[in-house]
Amino acid sequence: MTVRRPIRVLLVDDHAMVREGTAAVLADVPDVEVVGIAGDAAAAERACRSCSPDVCLLDFRIPGGGPALARRLAHIAPATRILVVSAYSQADYVQSMRDAGVAGYVLKDLDTAGLTDAVREVHAGGSVFQELPTVESDTGSSRSLAEPLTMRELDVLRLVAEGASNREAAASLSVSAKTVEAHLSSVYGKLRVRSRTEAVVTAVRDGIISVDRSGSGV
Repeated sequence: MTVRRPIRVLLVDDHAMVREGTAAVLADVPDVEVVGIAGDAAAAERACRSCSPDVCLLDFRIPGGGPALARRLAHIAPATRILVVSAYSQADYVQSMRDAGVAGYVLKDLDTAGLTDAVREVHAGGSVFQELPTVESDTGSSRSLAEPLTMRELDVLRLVAEGASNREAAASLSVSAKTVEAHLSSVYGKLRVRSRTEAVVTAVRDGIISVDRSGSGV
């Protein structure tokens, strides 16, 4: 009798609690083995080379990540199937990862059974794109960004939502105030707004960022 080896999984997420929690959950799945864990893009690339995973669970928002990282990982390990696990349901983000050639895109609120089923499905050669809620504008029509916000633009927008000035955001991100201004200008264009307040309100309304009860962006 041939014993089928477990599905080798690489976890890529910049939040330690998410990595550890997912690893703990998958440890109880007999046909899945976590062979690597990475917290940033460079570590993900190294792990893909050294671990030869069957499936990579990739966080959409990992620094230096997104579609570009998905393409790099596919180049490094062509046999590895990439399943994006994201907190973002925007159609633009999903499409950008589809275009990068990933095998699936699911949300982080997926339960354990759903996640393991998705891992098995993409490993078997299928694709899994979870049915995502439609983000609508206040006019009731579906709203779609012409171009998704970059990771750095999201970082700037979150800091603005927390009340940071351009200078404070620049210090937090170790860039110049002019660079922050340039990112905000790009955000305004993509969100079709004209002010910081409009940008934050629109981003929260459309689920691009969230705001906790104390009023800070997360």
